[in-house]
Amino acid sequence: MQAYRRHVGTAIAIVLSLSAGAADAAVTVEIVEPTNKFIESDTIPVRVAASSSPDELYYVEAEFEGLIIELTPSEDGYFEGSFDLGELGGELPYGPHVVTVGAYSTFGDWASAQRTLHRYSAPPTLGWNVLPNDTLTAGWRFDAKCIPTPPYECQYLSAYFASADGGVEVYNDTSSSEPSSVPGRLYVKEWRYRDSYQIPSGRTYTLTIQASDGVGPVVSRTIGPIHVDRSPKLTVVQRAPGAILDFDATRLLVLDHRGRIGIVERNTQAVTWLGTIPQEDAPLSAVYGALTPTGAVYQGTNGYILSWVNGTRKTIARAARLDAVNGDTAVFTTTDDDRAIAHSLSTGTNTLLWSSLGSRSPFQADITASGEIYFGTYESGSIVGPGGSLLGDHEGNLQRPITDGTNVVGRWWDGRTSSSYLYTADGEEVFLGDAITSSSAGLLLHAGHAGFLKTDGAVNQIWLRTADGEQHQISNFTKTSQFDQAKLRVGHDGLSDAGDVLFLNDGERYIGRPGGAPERISTDLGHGRWLDGSWYVTIGNTLFQVASAGGSPARLAATAAFAPEDVGAREVLSTSFTGDELLDAPVSVRDLHEPDALPVSSDGSELSGDGDADTGGDLAPAAAGCSASGPAGSPSGAAALAAALAGLLALARRSRPRS
Repeated sequence: MQAYRRHVGTAIAIVLSLSAGAADAAVTVEIVEPTNKFIESDTIPVRVAASSSPDELYYVEAEFEGLIIELTPSEDGYFEGSFDLGELGGELPYGPHVVTVGAYSTFGDWASAQRTLHRYSAPPTLGWNVLPNDTLTAGWRFDAKCIPTPPYECQYLSAYFASADGGVEVYNDTSSSEPSSVPGRLYVKEWRYRDSYQIPSGRTYTLTIQASDGVGPVVSRTIGPIHVDRSPKLTVVQRAPGAILDFDATRLLVLDHRGRIGIVERNTQAVTWLGTIPQEDAPLSAVYGALTPTGAVYQGTNGYILSWVNGTRKTIARAARLDAVNGDTAVFTTTDDDRAIAHSLSTGTNTLLWSSLGSRSPFQADITASGEIYFGTYESGSIVGPGGSLLGDHEGNLQRPITDGTNVVGRWWDGRTSSSYLYTADGEEVFLGDAITSSSAGLLLHAGHAGFLKTDGAVNQIWLRTADGEQHQISNFTKTSQFDQAKLRVGHDGLSDAGDVLFLNDGERYIGRPGGAPERISTDLGHGRWLDGSWYVTIGNTLFQVASAGGSPARLAATAAFAPEDVGAREVLSTSFTGDELLDAPVSVRDLHEPDALPVSSDGSELSGDGDADTGGDLAPAAAGCSASGPAGSPSGAAALAAALAGLLALARRSRPRS
C-alpha cells in the first residue's frame, strides 16, 4: 500500500458561546488556529479569539489528549500557545483527535470550543477487476472495492462507465448499504438479471472509479478503454497484455496502454517488446500494424513506419503512411500523397510504384501472396497491375482495388453511386452492382468468392458472387449494411473458404450465407476474421472464436472446454494507476510482461528515426509483384489449436482465487 499525506489548508472557524447562568453568554471563544485539518508536525499551534462582557477574562486554556496549556495574550489581541506532542510520551495514534479551548471570566462565566484534527496516513486503496483494453464478456461482471486505511472507514465508492452512447454508474455508500462483512470496506458489483447486465454491451467505455473515507481527499482513478460484449456466440480463446492489432495461428501483435508494441507467442505467452510508440500529436488509437513471416510492420503516431525483421527493428520511412502489407512486401505513401513505394522487408530495398509530384490524389494498393501489387488513384480510371497492366476504364474516382491472387475487384465513385467490377484471371470484366456510398471499404475477395455492396434503391445490401459465378443477396435489412473492415486487411477478412460473408448492420455483426437468414454473432465492436477454418473476433485485448454454424465445431468445442470459466476472478489492486504506470499488484489469468532494454534498430537509431531509410533514396524501376491475404508460413490448424490450448492451460495454472 502506498502511504502519503495530503495537506489541506482551509481555515474553518468554530465558534461556540456558552454562559453559566444566562442565555446571552458573557464569554465567547473562537479557535483561529490550527487551520489545517491534519496533524502534520510534532507541534500544534493554537490561536484563539476570546472576550467577555464586561471585558474581564481570567484564564484561557487549551487541552489535547490530556495535555493542558495556558494560552497567553498576544500584542494583536489574541491568545496563543502550542502543544509539544513529544510530551505525550509516545507516538500519537492514527485517527481523529480533539483540541478543546476554554475561556473563563472573573465572574465565573465560561465558554469553550472544539476542533477535530486527524493524524492521517493514507486515503483508501481501490481494487477493481479490469485492465485497459479488457473486454467484459458473458459471465464476467465488473466489481470494485474500497479498502480503508484504519482507523477510518470507506464512506463512498463509485464506478462510472462513460461512453459515446451514455453512461452507467455503479455505486455504494454507508447511508444506503448494509454493513460490510469486512468492517470499513465498501464493495460494488454490476448487477445481472438472467441474461441482462447493468453495463450495456456493444459499447466502449472510459471507467472512472472514486472513493472517499470522508476525511482525506477523494481517491479517483480513470482507465480505459474498457469494452463490453457479452454475446453468447463469442468464446474467449486468449487475452493479451495489450490491444490486439493483428493475429495468426501462433502469434499476436499487441499495443499496450503505455505505447509498447510487442509480439506474443500464443503457446507460451512470451512477449517480445519491439519498442515504445512516441505519443506525438496522434493518440495511440491511431497506431496500426500487421504481422509478417519475419516479424511485424507498424505505423507510429509521428509519421514513422517501422519494421521488426528477424529480431531487428528498422525504420522504413518518415513522414509516410503505411497502406498495405503482405508477406515480405509493404506499400507506403509519402504524407503529401504524391509518391507510393514498395518496400521489401527482407532486403530493405524500396521500389517506386507511382509518382505525381504535387498530386493530392489518394493512393490505395493491395498485395498478393506472391508479392504482386495492384493499385489505383482517384485520378486514374484503371487499376494498375503487375508490369503496368491495366484493368478497367471507368468514369469517376477509383477506390481501393482488392485481389485474392487470382481475381481482382474495384469500385469507381461518380459522386452519387459506386460501381463495382470483377476482373477474372483471363481478363474478363464482370459488373457486380451499384451502391449508394462513397466508402472505399465496399468489396471483399477470397478463394474466388466476391462480396460487394448493392443498393436496393433505399439502402445498401450485402451481395455475394460465388466462385462459380452465381450471385446471391445476403442481407435484407431496412438499414444500410457494411463490411467489417480493418486497416491493412481491407477486403480480405470477411469471407470464408465456402463463401460465408461477415458484415455489420445497425450495431450488430452477422454471418450471411446464400439461401439463409443472416446469423447474429456479436455486437459490432472490434473486428472479425476468417482463419484456418473458423471465424474469430478481436475486441481490445481479447481474441474470441465464434460459435457459428459456419465454423469448425470440433475446434470450437475443444477451445471452449479449456476457456477460463470466470475471468472476473482476477483482482487488480492499485493506489496509483495512470497512463504512465503499470499496476502494482500481480494480475491473475495472465502476466503483464515487462520488457528488457528496448532494442536498437540495425542502423543504431531509436524511434526518433535518426539515420533511418528515407523515402528519397535510390529507387529501382517499378516492381511487378505484391500480396494480400496474410502472413505466410503459418502452421496448420491442428498446430494452432494445440498452441491455443497450451496457452489456456498455462493461464489456468497461473490463476488464483480472489480473497
